[in-house]
Amino acid sequence: MTGPRSAGIRAFNAGGLAVRYEVLPWARSFAACLVVDCGSRDDPAGLSGTAHLAEHLHGLAAPAGPGAGIPLLAVTDVDRTCFEAAGDPVRVAPLLRRLLAIAAGRRPPADRRVFEGERQAVLLETRRMDHQPLLRLGPLLAAAAAAEPGLDAVGRTTTESVRRITPADVDALAVTRYVPAAARLFLAGPPSPVPEVVATLGTVAPLPADPPTAGSRPAAGPPLSAVAGLDGILAVTLVRPRGVDSAVLDALLADEGPIVDAAGEPRRRPGGRTTIAGRAQQVDVVCWAPGAATAGLGDRLAETATGDWQALAGDVARRDGRRRRNQHHLRHATPLRRVSEAARRAVLGPPDDTRELAWWRIADGVPVRLARYPLGPHLAGGAGGQPAADW
Repeated sequence: MTGPRSAGIRAFNAGGLAVRYEVLPWARSFAACLVVDCGSRDDPAGLSGTAHLAEHLHGLAAPAGPGAGIPLLAVTDVDRTCFEAAGDPVRVAPLLRRLLAIAAGRRPPADRRVFEGERQAVLLETRRMDHQPLLRLGPLLAAAAAAEPGLDAVGRTTTESVRRITPADVDALAVTRYVPAAARLFLAGPPSPVPEVVATLGTVAPLPADPPTAGSRPAAGPPLSAVAGLDGILAVTLVRPRGVDSAVLDALLADEGPIVDAAGEPRRRPGGRTTIAGRAQQVDVVCWAPGAATAGLGDRLAETATGDWQALAGDVARRDGRRRRNQHHLRHATPLRRVSEAARRAVLGPPDDTRELAWWRIADGVPVRLARYPLGPHLAGGAGGQPAADW
């Protein structure tokens, strides 16, 4: 977590939980983001949606419990669940105690009524994919493009699988995945709360000689093999390392970049974009509807990937420098944005340096790879890429 006007980072350990506090002399609020090593890829076979439901139940605040009344924003992704919040720096202990409890898998008791209410909330989100098959296309293509397993995990969730989940299923997942030693806690705020942060973290029992570690992941269900109703869609995927920001790689698939070139041909503007991020890899996906003005896209992809792609994309990145600088400042404008950015960049597994472009067509609901282009060595630093902090 670095950026404008940062006074540095203080590191702590709370019972095995790695904690980092970015000190921001100008800040007027305090923010926290807990990253738990539990995501949709950890859903047991036939019970897709369990990690999402666990997120909802852990995010509940007991009326008289720690952090009561402090709203948490929680999101379950492929490989992690993030809980974040911001508050008054004058009193940070209640929020910290609540996040420490979540990191250890402790959550308020939920009776059947509460459990069913949270299940309905998860079902509501899941129905969007049932009614909009295009939302499953990103996970489907990411799983086909990258070697990392489980990138299609979110797309495997259905209303039927969510309805099969029981409270015991959520408890079993939390016991193995909500473990402090496998989580990360990012904090940001002014210097004044540091003593309270230190005191609160000091209440956590010291790490035992044989600390608990995250248990083995449950056996995953079958991969997402097809999505009906999407035949004829064309797509380009870019597999890249997670946690490495690169203006050059971003520019490769930009609308004005060397492949899409929507500036030269406005009708070629993509119909959809998404990024699917896993533990060590992420996949950028750009797609076009059947019948879109895609003539020549395959040739441009081949010419770019087999030529001096860094120079071509670098020119675009330099022209786009002002927007990127504004975006960087926006990502670091508040303590909450800083912890969110740190959580996004955190790599929870061994790094993977794969960089590869591929060209796809959807046929019978299945991605058919028309061409693949491994990209050569990448520029280090500067426009080439900046790795995330070593965790």
